[in-house]
Amino acid sequence: MPFVDYGYGNWILKSFFIYQKPKVTASSYEIFLRPLETNVWLLIILTVCVILILMKIVFSSEMILLPDKKVRVEETNFSFLVLFAMGAFCQQGAACSPFFFSSRILAFFVFLFSILIYQFYSASIVSYLLLDPPRTIFNLKDLTESQLKIGVEDILIDRNYFVQTTDPDAIELFEVKIKNSNNNSGFYSPTEGLELVRQGGFAFHVETSTAYPIIEETFSNQEICELEQVQMYRTQPMHTNLQKNSPFREMMNYCMFKQMENGNIDRLRKHWDARQPTCIEGAKKQEFNVSFKEFSCGPVAVGLGVLVGVICLSIEYLKHNKNKILHSVKRAWQFKNKKTTYPFVN
Repeated sequence: MPFVDYGYGNWILKSFFIYQKPKVTASSYEIFLRPLETNVWLLIILTVCVILILMKIVFSSEMILLPDKKVRVEETNFSFLVLFAMGAFCQQGAACSPFFFSSRILAFFVFLFSILIYQFYSASIVSYLLLDPPRTIFNLKDLTESQLKIGVEDILIDRNYFVQTTDPDAIELFEVKIKNSNNNSGFYSPTEGLELVRQGGFAFHVETSTAYPIIEETFSNQEICELEQVQMYRTQPMHTNLQKNSPFREMMNYCMFKQMENGNIDRLRKHWDARQPTCIEGAKKQEFNVSFKEFSCGPVAVGLGVLVGVICLSIEYLKHNKNKILHSVKRAWQFKNKKTTYPFVN
């Protein structure tokens, strides 16, 4: 520098992107299929098929060998047996009572098998909802690809950084997330930016000495526990600025070294550089919300079931009223092709 000399560094500039940990919302498909691996699902399907075949054999044998028990023919249909198996897996019991000792043993182990699968499956879904989501943002690239909105503290060093930086990740972050933000600049005051962080869905780059006191005053313990940080540029040591070739340079450096040896600089740094807010884990609330994205599989299953039911009902109606429908169609066709005679017309 032609006009400035730098002395001993007496301050450390620490800046981070501060944001609340975004909740990782898996799709409903992943939530309901992830608890069990693919080979486990295939084994369950194979086991259910074997169970259906065995129940078909046992219940058909009961109908033949025990005619006095009045075993209904419907209870030997595969549709009824599938409903029986689904009731067992959903902990709903059975709609029929087996008579053979062998069929009762089969039913007992079907219920035992289903309750074990049900326990593992339901426990996995509940644990997914209760566990803290894993961290997914580690660098500027992850921050750019996230759903978070971005803001930067309105200070000269940060504005100048985006003008002079050659870091491709920082340039992409500025072009994609900051340049086209709501306030047309992407730069906010510390109070405004941290309030947006508190509301969620926003990452704000700010000096820690400025941010930490505001966070301690305005954030709840739950919100503090949800905070994460990502560094944009490395920690910068700040040096004393002196006039070029100043005769006081050596004296100032000597005084700074003396203050450092005595611990005064460290004491002043601890006084002015705010400590990071502490998360009290014992007071952290365990709460979770299930979004429609996670629950969407339920309404889809109900809608699909209604659609299939209506289609089956239409087929059954046509099947049972086939003669009436054919007779009505035949009469309509005959009436359409019947010649009409008009009297008093040549």
